[in-house]
Amino acid sequence: MGRYNPTMYKILFLAAAVAAAPAADQAPSQYGQPQNKPYNPVIYNEKEEILPPRPFEYKYGVSDEYSQNNFDKVETQDDQGRVTGSYKVNLPDGRVQIVNYVSDENGYRADVTYEGKPVYPPEPEGGYGPYQGPGAYPGPKPGGYNRR
Repeated sequence: MGRYNPTMYKILFLAAAVAAAPAADQAPSQYGQPQNKPYNPVIYNEKEEILPPRPFEYKYGVSDEYSQNNFDKVETQDDQGRVTGSYKVNLPDGRVQIVNYVSDENGYRADVTYEGKPVYPPEPEGGYGPYQGPGAYPGPKPGGYNRR
């Protein structure tokens, strides 16, 4: 078993080469005109089924005191396809945005209202001013760009 037999490797290599060679009907065609094959596309003709509206109602909401997240949504649809709903979101400025909407054959209509007054953080000492940190653009050199 420990003997080296080069004939066995030659036969194994020849068998692998013959197995990898394409068959006569799979051989690449020579250059020239491509064979004309008839074009027969399959046409799928599915009729769209129009289903009547299905009434539904759903509600969800979140009220988390720790993160101060508080939002909810309510939506209903009647058997005529008219959708009505509303949602409420806490905005970053402290206000609450309330959207009441209707979607029917006349389109989508929304009524947006706000509760509360916006609260902004105090302005820093010296105002906001331009950014002075790393990578800030220093501005043009004295005299401008078109100096000759």
